[in-house]
Amino acid sequence: MKAIRYPVVKLVYAFGLFAVGLFVGSGVTAAEAEPDERARIMAEIEKDLVDDEARMAAIRAGKDRSVLCANCHGVDGNSVRPDIPNLAEQNTAYIIEQIGRFVDGKRKHFVMPVLARNFTFQDKVNLAVYYTSQALKPGEGDPELAARGKPIYNQYCLGCHGPSGRGQAGYALIAGQKVEYAITTLKRFRDNANKRGEVESQRSDIIMEQATAHLSDEDIEALAHYAALME
Repeated sequence: MKAIRYPVVKLVYAFGLFAVGLFVGSGVTAAEAEPDERARIMAEIEKDLVDDEARMAAIRAGKDRSVLCANCHGVDGNSVRPDIPNLAEQNTAYIIEQIGRFVDGKRKHFVMPVLARNFTFQDKVNLAVYYTSQALKPGEGDPELAARGKPIYNQYCLGCHGPSGRGQAGYALIAGQKVEYAITTLKRFRDNANKRGEVESQRSDIIMEQATAHLSDEDIEALAHYAALME
């Protein structure tokens, strides 16, 4: 098994615009509450990741809470379906951001919003620690297509996802990702950029929309194969 890389969680505080979770209480708006809750979640995750006993407890609890998730994302976060993303070794800040996006409707899915709205504060902490602690299995892709994808990646993706595809300071880890999932996701961002306001997109992110706006289907396919074979 290859060595597990834990995310550098101290860097995630720079991303104060990430939306996470639900706020339960009174006298504070959701917009005011979300950054505070996100900061508390990330502080708890950081604490767990640097303490072996706390980390192992969070991993056990996260595994228990992920029973339903395993049907699609796999028991260890390595997806069992080509259209579902791997979560193993995913950056904790990105996991928390995506849970928040499912909760507030910025990311749409027929199952995930229901699950996300039922995650407690501690569930989010435990799930993030559990998935980032699992070993990512090598991805599958076409080397020839991957070679075509490398210069495209270097031009459009390198700045945020890094030279190894592991995400810079909280951006998504895309190395080893499922090809079909990556293609579908990139096309959704591209189509949302080109048809903004005309259709209800399942994915919305201004940076990704700008990065994919001018990519052809062939570019996207090559990018997906390159990311799949990154380690």
